[in-house]
Amino acid sequence: MRKLLAGIAVMGLWLACLAQAHAQQMTEMYIPIGQSPGVSGKSSLMGAIESVNPQKHTLAVSGPSGIHEILLTDRTRIWLDRTQARLPNLTGTLANLHKGLKVEVKFRDADQKRVAEWIKVQVAESGAPARKP
Repeated sequence: MRKLLAGIAVMGLWLACLAQAHAQQMTEMYIPIGQSPGVSGKSSLMGAIESVNPQKHTLAVSGPSGIHEILLTDRTRIWLDRTQARLPNLTGTLANLHKGLKVEVKFRDADQKRVAEWIKVQVAESGAPARKP
């Protein structure tokens, strides 16, 4: 009986953790750049866009450790962070990515840092994408 109760407790904890991770995925687009719990500064890259290649679906981002070339797939989500304008965030597209914009990129594989799971693009107060001064 103790083993059964221990198994149920472990399964309950596992399901709670899974639900928490799923909840963060569902609300991630609403979290401002650099403020994502457990992600920002740990498994994401923050920097400025150096170049965009729409044909190859790649993006070069200049971060603290240099320039990283990032691959975007059909599953990569792009969000427009409009918190500075006090507006709700929106879903974006590859067309919203331009040189000089501040971005946060979360990778599918934090060790490899090649394929983007999601990208948040900072938007200026006017509602248009913010450009680097």
